[in-house]
Amino acid sequence: EGATSAVMREVVVGNLAELDSGPAVEEIPTIQAASPRVLVPGAPHIDAAHPARARTDSLSSAALSDFYEAFDFLDEEKKDEAAFPALYKDQLFLHKVQEFKCRKNRYQQFKLSSPSEYLVKVQCLRLAFDRLIRLPARRTWMVEIGRENTAKLLDLAGADSAAFCTAYNDIISYVGDTSNLASIKEELKVRRVAAVNMFDVVIDFTLLDSFDDLDMPPASVTAVLGNSWISQSLRKSMLSTAVWGLISSKSKKAKQNGFLSRFYTIMGVLTPSLAWGFLGDDDVLKPVCTSIREDIFSILSTAFDENETDYSSVESLSEALYELLQISANRLTKQLEQAVS
Repeated sequence: EGATSAVMREVVVGNLAELDSGPAVEEIPTIQAASPRVLVPGAPHIDAAHPARARTDSLSSAALSDFYEAFDFLDEEKKDEAAFPALYKDQLFLHKVQEFKCRKNRYQQFKLSSPSEYLVKVQCLRLAFDRLIRLPARRTWMVEIGRENTAKLLDLAGADSAAFCTAYNDIISYVGDTSNLASIKEELKVRRVAAVNMFDVVIDFTLLDSFDDLDMPPASVTAVLGNSWISQSLRKSMLSTAVWGLISSKSKKAKQNGFLSRFYTIMGVLTPSLAWGFLGDDDVLKPVCTSIREDIFSILSTAFDENETDYSSVESLSEALYELLQISANRLTKQLEQAVS
């Protein structure tokens, strides 16, 4: 029995329980003698599209809606059962019952067919990343490779990689303490982060939002970059100052000694230097930063494509994601080593 069937049972049982707790039901004959008889509470209202259904305001419209839509979806699913992999199909059913949420729907950015496809696939990725995080060896590798490659990138930019490592270790320790989870959720809820998860926090909130900011830098930043009369070193210094001011302003609004205050400490080390790598004209740093951005979008595009990534189960999807992360990390490591040499 599949996951969809199990979820279907829960929906049916829950809705029937609500129906049973409603007002008394009387049997009402239909107008045509050949038609089936219908059980409805109170005065009947027959749905022309579904003669066997009778709804009244005395029942929970939400319960009935979920109940009928779930069956409609299963009927539709049977017509094209092979169209979607099993995990995607199960999450699509859950999305039909109660819509998934995210901070920003990026379906066009990743060339998906609809907002719903993006939401369902995001939920699949959440489950897969959760599984990766629960595997100690995989979790350790992701933490260590993130620290090592980012430190090498900062060394290439001439920034303080030691300060980054200290801040990075601090936030990893904070997140690893389960007693902080409720506080983290509360802080991120204000920022409209739908789940405390690697996709929502690291990929969407941190990486993709940062790339969005790079595409639309504030006027103070574009004014510095566009001034050809200023030397490169002075433009780099002025850009760092402008970016640091923006981060400092956000940091002051964060809860003291909480998740976001730690997050902005890391960003305060990273962003001023890397902003120059992405937006400036450094012949060594810019190609590496541009490659990193392209690689991240390439990985995510592959992850969102069910023809290239296995969406048949949480296990298969998590293994596919782990393989993509390894390929990307190894590629970045080699590129950084070549840039330094």
